[in-house]
Amino acid sequence: MRKYMKLALAGAFALGSTLWAADVININKGVDNPELLKKEDLGNKKVVTENQLGYGAASLTGNTPPPKIEYNRPAPGAAKRFARSYVNAPPLIPHSVDGLLPITAKNNACLGCHMPNVAKSMGATPIPESHFVDFRPSTKLGKNGQLIKDGKVVKNTSDVKIAKFKKLKKLNPARYNCSQCHVPQANVKPLVGNTFKPDFMSKKQMESSNLIQVIDEGVK
Repeated sequence: MRKYMKLALAGAFALGSTLWAADVININKGVDNPELLKKEDLGNKKVVTENQLGYGAASLTGNTPPPKIEYNRPAPGAAKRFARSYVNAPPLIPHSVDGLLPITAKNNACLGCHMPNVAKSMGATPIPESHFVDFRPSTKLGKNGQLIKDGKVVKNTSDVKIAKFKKLKKLNPARYNCSQCHVPQANVKPLVGNTFKPDFMSKKQMESSNLIQVIDEGVK
């Protein structure tokens, strides 16, 4: 872990805040290729076989070994970011995670580069504001057994329509396990071609999150 932290520091201070100036890697490039759509888009087929519904043509009862996976990525501070898979999707980890995993509540190496107060100087993506709030409503039972959320009696949790959140002075402890949502990328051929193409309204949405500003979009 120390080796990669040193590499990250060296790369960040050498390149400064321009580390991510180059375009991000567009993981959705080529998904609208006519040949790929014809081959992979099951919606265009009149008949879909059982093999097409699975992730491979091999028998599930056989002794087929899984494909060899190589997590061969640059060290932290030397990798180019991946574009988001869709608007406000958790960003993929573009660099090696050797020595950084597993993450525990008491040991999280990600914070050394990605906390907002140091991210710019490290050339890293800052942890967004949505990770510094608590979305969970204050819940308690009334004297007659009523369910009370944020001071309001509700019949069930589905009655809570608008996301009310409390700002925190530190990272929400519920967010400590970064690798639960953010995953490293392996050098492996996809078993199924990806034909999903996200709609980004701006280039900024490919690179950053505005989830906290639009959390109630479509609800109010």
